[in-house]
This record gives sequence, C-alpha cells and structure tokens, in this order.
Amino acid sequence: MQKNNFKKAGFTLIELLVVVAIISLLSSIVFARLNSARAKARDTRRISDLHQISIALEMFYDQQGRYPVNPGGTYWDAFSPNTSHTQYFSNCLELGNNCGFTPTSYQPVMSKVPLSPSDDPNASNGFNNHYFTGVEHRGPQCYILGTKLETNSSVLNSDADGDGRIPGDNICADPYYCIKQNWPCS
Repeated sequence: MQKNNFKKAGFTLIELLVVVAIISLLSSIVFARLNSARAKARDTRRISDLHQISIALEMFYDQQGRYPVNPGGTYWDAFSPNTSHTQYFSNCLELGNNCGFTPTSYQPVMSKVPLSPSDDPNASNGFNNHYFTGVEHRGPQCYILGTKLETNSSVLNSDADGDGRIPGDNICADPYYCIKQNWPCS
C-alpha cells in the first residue's frame, strides 16, 4: 500500500481572515487621509476664492470710488436666487446691479462670483456653508469677507479675527477665515 505524501495547496480560513483584516485596516487609513486631503483642498479653494473676490472689490473701488453696499437678502446663501445676499453681491460685481447706487461706466470686475465648494445652490445651507460679505447696509468705504474652514489650517493665524457685522458677534473667530478692509465702519 502506498501512502500519499502531499498536502492540499491553499490557505487556511484564519490566514484569509488575517489578510482581509489587514487590507481593511489599510484601506480605512487611506480613505481617512484622502478625506482629510479633500477638506484641505476645499479650504484652499475657499481662501483663494475670497482673495479673488477681494481683488474684484478693489477693482470696483478703483472704478467707482467706493465699495458696493447691497440691500441684504432673505437668505445668506444661493438658495433663494432673487433675494439672497450671495445673489445681490454677485449681481453687483458681475453686472453692476444691486450695488446700493447706480455705478457709472461700469465694467464688470468678475465674470462669475464663485460659490463655496460646500454651498448647494438648491438648498438653504445656513450660515456656515457659503461665503459671507459685510457689504449689506454698511458704509461705502469698507467690507468684510468670510467663510468657515473645515480644517484647522495655519492660515487662520494670519486672517482678520474678531467681530464682524455687530460688536461682540465674534463672527471672524476661528474656524472662520475673514478678510476685512477698513473695518469696522458705519
């Protein structure tokens, strides 16, 4: 009688479970870092957008000798297209409408005012998911721009902190990133 001296080829159930557990752990680490990188990318875009808007406001000032003062709106974000702060502000910089006065010889300073990456124009997102402006009902020699960042970026150490619309509101405290020009003003 001859005896078979071969082993079955393959892995045991425990070995397969260990491999699956290791792959799951590594993939969760990769996805967590990927989400963090996405949040940092959105924050970088927000900061860049605010600087572009600030440049547009300075171009507006150079043309008109003042900053726009729009009437404000019923919503902060782009949800209500005809009555939102965002829409009034966009109409002013893009078209010269809703600026608080009638601009003379207006040349558009922005072709399209950007929205925050997390601002869904089809839903009211509240105060935290859009760019806010402090040009409504204010004097024509100042403005404030701001947005909420998702990460604790070092850029928060160099932005304009403190109050925004009213004394004591501390609207520009971290994690909000703000740019102020001649602020506060009346």
